[in-house]
Amino acid sequence: MSAKVAERLMQILGYKELYPPQRAAIEAGVEDGRSLLVSSPTASGKTFIAMVALASAALKGAKSFYTAPLRSIATEKYREFREALTKLNLKVGISIGDLNVNDEIIVNRNDVIITTYEKLDSIIRNSPSIIDKMGSLVVDEIHYVDDEKRGPIIETLLSKVLYRSRGVQVVALSATVSNVDEIANWIGAKLVKCNWRPVPLNEGVYKDGVIHFSDGSKRKVEEVSANPSINLVVDESRQGGQTLVFVQSRRRAVQLAKMAARLPRNLLKFNQGKAREYAAKILATEGPRLLREEIAELIMSGVSYHHAGLSNEQRTLIEDAFRDGALAAIFATPTLAAGVNLPARRVVIAEVERYDESYGVPRDIKVFEYKQFAGRAGRPGLDPYGEAIIVASRPRSVRELMEEYIKAKPERLESRLYGVRGVRHSALGAVASGIANDFGSLLELHRKTLYYVQRGEEKLSQILRISLDDLVAWGLVEETNGKLKATHLGYVVSRTYLDPASVPKLVKLAKRFNGKFTTEGLIYIISSMPDMNLLPVRSSESEKIMDMAVDRVPTLIDIVDWDDPDSVAALKTTLALLDWIEEVPDDKIAETYDVGPGDVASIIDTAKWIASSLAEVAPAAGLPEEVSEKLRLLSKRIEEGVKPELLQLVEIPGVGRVRARRLYNAGFKTLESLATASPQELLRIPGIGPATVASILEFFGRKEEAASIKGRGHEGVGLDRFAA
Repeated sequence: MSAKVAERLMQILGYKELYPPQRAAIEAGVEDGRSLLVSSPTASGKTFIAMVALASAALKGAKSFYTAPLRSIATEKYREFREALTKLNLKVGISIGDLNVNDEIIVNRNDVIITTYEKLDSIIRNSPSIIDKMGSLVVDEIHYVDDEKRGPIIETLLSKVLYRSRGVQVVALSATVSNVDEIANWIGAKLVKCNWRPVPLNEGVYKDGVIHFSDGSKRKVEEVSANPSINLVVDESRQGGQTLVFVQSRRRAVQLAKMAARLPRNLLKFNQGKAREYAAKILATEGPRLLREEIAELIMSGVSYHHAGLSNEQRTLIEDAFRDGALAAIFATPTLAAGVNLPARRVVIAEVERYDESYGVPRDIKVFEYKQFAGRAGRPGLDPYGEAIIVASRPRSVRELMEEYIKAKPERLESRLYGVRGVRHSALGAVASGIANDFGSLLELHRKTLYYVQRGEEKLSQILRISLDDLVAWGLVEETNGKLKATHLGYVVSRTYLDPASVPKLVKLAKRFNGKFTTEGLIYIISSMPDMNLLPVRSSESEKIMDMAVDRVPTLIDIVDWDDPDSVAALKTTLALLDWIEEVPDDKIAETYDVGPGDVASIIDTAKWIASSLAEVAPAAGLPEEVSEKLRLLSKRIEEGVKPELLQLVEIPGVGRVRARRLYNAGFKTLESLATASPQELLRIPGIGPATVASILEFFGRKEEAASIKGRGHEGVGLDRFAA
């Protein structure tokens, strides 16, 4: 088949020629349905290869799926794919929401569906017949198979697709790794390996004011600061380039950004007008006021930090500010390297050690992680070159770092399915969905995993047997005469996508509460589930948390296992969630628990899902129906961060927890009372401006009145206090 789809996409995207990896993929048969593993550096054109695979299968009437490890990546690709593929008359949809929601409607309505690993696995678990309609599956960032958290998900997801559908095209995209041949063999794909980069990469080590490049050349850097990373930022800015500085902790990212912001203004080149625009946008986001003001002030100085403690909206604005030239530098944790496409001319790796909480000591980062950082260097079409520079700490020599990172090969990708948790999750899903109905078919399914390729059948069989015994013991699966069948409880757990270990944990805690399910008790149960993202507990915090518990949740004192760090972290998370649903201001929550809005958003998102999932599981686990009712109510309160009386008001778009409380306190306590309210009455309420009033009027179908209100003013905040 000729490259007609590729040619049409080239026209749509304005491409005049293809990059070498793109040409190699076309020649290898990506348009003809051939499974491929494409291993090439960042920004070498893998997204185009994905588009060709997705479009080719979809235009033949099959369903095409793209899946990625992070929502941020999936959202970015959704925008890219929709813009291009709709011009081929293809419908593009995205499903990255709650894991206990069946999105079969989205799948049926669209030709190309964008998902995360977990969401696609959930979709298949609830509707396994979707695999039969699948023509192409693009797995982005397949090197995540080596990730402790997401590795088991992508591995077992692929095993189901490979087991059930012999004809599906799998196109896996990866950064450069050592054992790509083994990965290609695992998924039955032809390997397309290419080390070509669109921008030449210069790698080096910085020590004592000098950059030592791997080609033997050197560059003297003026030392304007006591910090080497900031010197490298200023040096690059003077040359008209931008810098990404990678550090290993949030605290260090914030610290360096503040140090850079204190530099004389003439040392950093950035678009000050754009910086002012983005600072205003940051101030208008949700979250703690002090944090928003801090970031806005940094942006006005041409720098910012970036880490998972910020909200998604804030991180996106910082990324956009960088792309628009409003920032000379971003000081970021490794999450940025694993996320959206954000290249810079210079990438600085400020430290190659990370504190390992498991061992209590600093440990060197992997070579693969360094290569991920370095891959961000150089903006295609904008920079003549990219630079990746490691900052040498005193004990490390330039030669040592050259050999250990720049000249070294990345580590092999290893299966992370060695623990029973991932296998239990996979086995329950397979049995509940009917993909497997005995031990033999379960074993055959898991022979499609990388674990089987690397560890062999004996170890796979052992871990599968242990997992199955757990599922039977917990009442999730029945084994009769060799046949396996999910119980009603097992089916519900599988459908909600909860970790199967949630069931014994739920039953154990329910017994300890003796049938008294208070709000704080239920939130502690939610926070104790295996899937919960717990707030970290520092050693100095334990006593403070205990004191808070004595004052606020005395009923939990005897429930918490004070010798178990996870149990204490669950209590801290419980206290933060209780504050959230009691409408404690964001600033106060951040201050009390020493967390950022991203941390709070993470526990809210996960707790909401776990609460609604447990509401379904509870009756099947033998708990009273009232527990389900309370959990459903809690799920809504957690989502909105409000007391029960505000749940009606927050249904109105644009009316969040703060404005809903202002409306309630002004006497508008129900939707009925708001339906006939005059705009003048509403505008007299402090903090309720024209935009909010227009949203309220539109909600009740009063479109003409809403139109007359729009444009009267904005509910934002100024930047005068940050003026130079």
